[in-house]
Amino acid sequence: MVIILVNDWQYLRTWGLGIGLLFAQVLTPSLAVQSAAENISTPQPAPQELTFNVHSNTPPFEWQNEAGEETGFNIELARQIAQKLQYDLTIKRQTLDKTLQSVTQKARQLAVIDVPAGANLDLNRALPLLPTYISAYNRRTEGNADSWLALKKKRVAVKQGSSMDMYLKANPQDFILVPVVTNEQGFEQLSAGKVDFVLAEFYCARRLLPLFPMTKTAGNPLLFSQFYLIMSDKDPVFAKAVTEVLKQRYHGGYFDDLLYKWVGFGKEKIELGQVRKDLFQGTLIAAIISSIGLLITLYISLVLRQKTKSLRQELLQRKRAEAEINRVSAQFHSVLDGLPYGVMLLDKQQQTLWQNGKYHWILKPDTLAQAHPKVDLTQLISSGFSGEDSQQVEFSLDHKRWKFSLHLISDNMLALFVEDFTESFELKQASELSTRLASLGELTTGIAHEINNPVGLITQSISLMQDIIDDLKRASLAASTQQLQQGLEELNFTSQSVQESAERIGSIIHDLKHFSRHGLSNVKPLALNQIVETALRLTHNNVKRLSLQLALAPNLPAIKGDELQLQLVLINLIQNACLAMDKPEGLLTIETGVEAGQVYLKVIDNGCGMQPHIQSRIREPFFTTRREQGGTGLGLSTTNKILVEHGAQWLIHSQPNIGTEMKILLGMSNEA
Repeated sequence: MVIILVNDWQYLRTWGLGIGLLFAQVLTPSLAVQSAAENISTPQPAPQELTFNVHSNTPPFEWQNEAGEETGFNIELARQIAQKLQYDLTIKRQTLDKTLQSVTQKARQLAVIDVPAGANLDLNRALPLLPTYISAYNRRTEGNADSWLALKKKRVAVKQGSSMDMYLKANPQDFILVPVVTNEQGFEQLSAGKVDFVLAEFYCARRLLPLFPMTKTAGNPLLFSQFYLIMSDKDPVFAKAVTEVLKQRYHGGYFDDLLYKWVGFGKEKIELGQVRKDLFQGTLIAAIISSIGLLITLYISLVLRQKTKSLRQELLQRKRAEAEINRVSAQFHSVLDGLPYGVMLLDKQQQTLWQNGKYHWILKPDTLAQAHPKVDLTQLISSGFSGEDSQQVEFSLDHKRWKFSLHLISDNMLALFVEDFTESFELKQASELSTRLASLGELTTGIAHEINNPVGLITQSISLMQDIIDDLKRASLAASTQQLQQGLEELNFTSQSVQESAERIGSIIHDLKHFSRHGLSNVKPLALNQIVETALRLTHNNVKRLSLQLALAPNLPAIKGDELQLQLVLINLIQNACLAMDKPEGLLTIETGVEAGQVYLKVIDNGCGMQPHIQSRIREPFFTTRREQGGTGLGLSTTNKILVEHGAQWLIHSQPNIGTEMKILLGMSNEA
């Protein structure tokens, strides 16, 4: 018996199959002669050849199946290119270094490599095929690793010749590098505790995680990359033809079908380690068959027959699974197309890495120049890469309201979201108007009561004046000078009362007419104490049931603002303070003064106060604790908006069951 130890399993498989073929030719010479005769034909001119270089054994991209055939996403794409260009395809398996050497030095050479984000390779690249990323993986009992710093001084397994290996050679990191031949080997060492982390590409790791239940993804991606088809630049015509074929396949939908077939989630690809084990056993059996003769040859035929049957069943199951995945993928694709947002990924050079096909005009400077206010997208993107993680910009364009949201994803990638929020903006405007009208209705009820008092006084004074006139007539007939003088004094006093009441009615009506105006329409120097007095007149019906304490500083400096808008602010604060004091001893304090070069206004109550979580949200639109009592949640939101427009500060101090102090700081007017 002869025992042969062979390290290269591929060589052993070839040698075993060669011995089997030798026995078959010896046992069946007539078949060999007949086959040779059939292969004799008229010599043909040598066809042009296209070489596709394979450097990886990684499902689902490029690997050898159980029959030793090259298969996968990259292989099928190469066959399509060769068929379209009418080339004979030769698949050549070699290392990554030799692959790069062949592509750069020889004509009509193709390969697919994973290029890390930011890597500058001097290669002729076609369209990007597929985005991916590289993460760290560790045991489930260990913590996360979201950055390179978390891997410091750790044992990290990296597949030799991978894109991660290439990146680390150019960008060394401070950890202990443990090279492995395959990602399976890295996960095996991770499960056994021989390494702390494995760095692997997403699609490869996703296939291995279910096979190693003690492992998990350690955190966010550490490196983003793209799969590119690279080619030789020795023949520019050839390179242009390959790029054109890719464009046609991309726009014609074939590229989507290819992705669904090979990279679709939920499908399990053949494990390379298991394939090697099965093929080694098969080649060993073939070697034994070559030693013991025809009987074992017949046995192999039986095994192959059974294996063929198994592969047919597996192929049928895969076709059914692929059909279901295609259906689900089509539904998911339609959902992405139906999203109302535009999504784009941009690099530092403002080149579009990916987008969902909506709002292409957003990258056109001429269009953005027509926006109000004008939007400088170049400056926003530069700011995003300079350190501002998130930015938001609102503007008007073509009678619509738009919102930009920029978020920094990595050092060389920024996400841009575009939203049309015209409808929600108009709804907010309508809600603010409704709040003003609701407040106006509430004030009208109180003001009607206030108007009744001077109207009653006028009615009473008119009646009294009529009686005084009658007395004066009688006094004039009786020639009583004393009675005439007394009647004139009473008539003068009553006339003054009528005039004061009429002026009070006119003042109330004037305040009511201008209460609902919107915007800073009349900015001018103002006296803050007069604004307080006007607001108290408009809210007298709310304040009269409480104790009012005024501490208005005399000779206050003038402030600059819109009088009507500031009146609305104070009215909202007074009404909220009154609602918070539902007790007989309620005390409302209003104070004005000067502090640190600013004019301040305080509205203080001894009501129920606010919990911290409520205090943090009172500036939000539609937030209210009085929904059941008819509160809209827009009063204090409107107050905040007005104060922001005035450049004022709004400070809130509140304690539950003690009370609340609202303090507003306003800038002084520079005008005399």
